[in-house]
Amino acid sequence: MRDKENSGPGLGSRVHEELVCFYPFTSSSSATQRKIKQQYDELMKCHESKKLTLAQIGQFANCLVAARNELQHKADVIQRKFTITKALLFKADRSSFDRLRQQICKLELEQKRLEEDASVYNWLQQQLKLSPAYKKMLEISACMELKAKSREQVESTDEKYSEISFEELLAQEKKDSFWQKNRKSRSCSS
Repeated sequence: MRDKENSGPGLGSRVHEELVCFYPFTSSSSATQRKIKQQYDELMKCHESKKLTLAQIGQFANCLVAARNELQHKADVIQRKFTITKALLFKADRSSFDRLRQQICKLELEQKRLEEDASVYNWLQQQLKLSPAYKKMLEISACMELKAKSREQVESTDEKYSEISFEELLAQEKKDSFWQKNRKSRSCSS
């Protein structure tokens, strides 16, 4: 694949972009990409065999959430290390200068890998949000949320009436205009 990338001006990058669009994973050495790839491959097999379920979409979405948290943590750690190493570099003597410079190069390499992982994550998240299955999952989730809220309202109404004694409820019902009308009509017919 590297030969194709380097074969012509602009041609290799276009081939690489097309490959990324169909299979976004760039590195097998990245633990984050390996975790996502495992879930992604399983998801694609189920999709191709027409046996994809909403639970699997939810599981993949959860995998992406875990990956996002991991990527954010790594970014924070790298940023902290950069800050510390650069501060040490300004105050370093000649003997530790090379060691600190090597640490910065190592951190820059880690940063590059993190950016690759983040681009894979972003692409997958974007594709997931565009999928009909994900939209259906969000629709079902919103419906379940609505049902839960209505259930809470019914329970709060039940609690309101459970605090009233039977006598108080009977007195409220007697005051109701429906009962007043029926009482008058009965007295007239007797």
